Amino acid sequence: MSNLAYQQEKQQRQVISPEKKVIVKKRASITLGEKVLLVLFAIAVLSTSVFIVSKAYAAYQSNIEVQKLEEQISEQKKQIGDLEKTAGDLSKPQRMMDIAKKHGLNLKDKKVKNIQE
Repeated sequence: MSNLAYQQEKQQRQVISPEKKVIVKKRASITLGEKVLLVLFAIAVLSTSVFIVSKAYAAYQSNIEVQKLEEQISEQKKQIGDLEKTAGDLSKPQRMMDIAKKHGLNLKDKKVKNIQE
């Protein structure tokens, strides 16, 4: 019987063996203060990016307006040049004398200055 008692004792030892402790590693959760800082940082980055984009857009719009104004200025300069040329052509003394003769105005050569072109 000693053999039988030995076997039962051996089985009990195997059954009673200490349970293995399972160590569960918990991931450290983000604290409330860290969450607040993270949200504030995200808001700061977002607001800064919106500010930068709005300023870039305003600069772009200003450049477009400047280009339009420069086009208008060049058109006005061209018109002014054409009008000055027309005014120069219309104010030639020979042309005025021809028109005066056409309308019956008699001019004496002594009283009219000769202007050379």
